[in-house]
Amino acid sequence: MTTTNLPKPCGWKVLIKRQKAKDKTSGGIFLPDIAKDAEELLGIVAQVVDCGPMCWKDRDTGEPWSTGPWAKPGDFVVVPKFTHFRMTINEEEYRFINDDEIIAIVDDPSIIKIYV
Repeated sequence: MTTTNLPKPCGWKVLIKRQKAKDKTSGGIFLPDIAKDAEELLGIVAQVVDCGPMCWKDRDTGEPWSTGPWAKPGDFVVVPKFTHFRMTINEEEYRFINDDEIIAIVDDPSIIKIYV
């Protein structure tokens, strides 16, 4: 994963790259646009691209959290549907979120299923 020409997160912000909705099923059936739209609207799995210098640190003292970092660049994470600042770079969607908005780390993003 290259971070060339991507904005560098400041403070406790995490830059994530949103996963795109699948075009077809594992069996090769193409999904209609409504199914892809539902998948994009109901949940979000993203890949951590970069972390600001204050991520997972006490906001007042700058000391690392006792639990350590929750995620690192390259990790796939689950984050809330409505997160902060969004931008598109080279047709890829990126978002800045707060470090404490990461809900879970996912080893294999393909295991996440969205039900309509």
